Amino acid sequence: MGLQRDCHRYIPPSNIRKAVKTFLASVLEAAPSLGLHGGMSAITCEGLTCLKDDWNNAGPARVSDFTSAFECGEFVGFCGKDGSGKGLLLNVIGLLEKADAGRLVLLGHDAEDFSEEDTATFRNEACGFLFGHPYLLPSFTVAENVAMPLFRICGGGAAEARERTREVLEFAGIGDFETARTGMLDPVLRWRAAFARALVHDPRVLIAISPPAADLLPLAKLAAAKCHLTVLWAGERETIAPHADRIIEMENGRATDP
Repeated sequence: MGLQRDCHRYIPPSNIRKAVKTFLASVLEAAPSLGLHGGMSAITCEGLTCLKDDWNNAGPARVSDFTSAFECGEFVGFCGKDGSGKGLLLNVIGLLEKADAGRLVLLGHDAEDFSEEDTATFRNEACGFLFGHPYLLPSFTVAENVAMPLFRICGGGAAEARERTREVLEFAGIGDFETARTGMLDPVLRWRAAFARALVHDPRVLIAISPPAADLLPLAKLAAAKCHLTVLWAGERETIAPHADRIIEMENGRATDP
């Protein structure tokens, strides 16, 4: 089945959402002549620096002078020991944390220019996330969990939400579990439901911060290719490397292999 969909299916209510849609349209138009990744930078980082004295109650963390660019359709792995800075870096790129210095450009827009409301809107609309836990509501069905971003972010109608939810459930290989309670699923199926939820609102960037779900990597790679999705995935090198277009190794907050 085809996961790629019309970027005009939902009508975003803000200028920020309009910017996301316009950027996507330009990528899709240019992609046939630009090759696999479209040749367009979805994200540009210039000298990003972020220092946290106590990040997530796990002690100090830092990102120092990180510079790189990530193309539409590219799958990039971030590797390094615990405390290397890969998780904090992806939080900064995903607008969950604010950089202390440097420049972050997302879909052609400088994050420094965003208001607090713009930041939240852009993060919710343009990014999908996977963390170390699937964060599903166990008493809700798979379809109910997956569809939540459509109503919270996109404001789409029930019929469209149902269609899109079924689409991503099929893509994630769990179409037969649509009405199952997530609390009754095994861990593999729960992670597939979390993956479907991360994609259901058609984000431009998927940020995965060390989810213990290696079986999702081929699906993420396929989504990158079919939807021009930029995938940034933190984890172990030996697990990510077979699927990534390139690997960035982090050590003490710095990229040692950009």
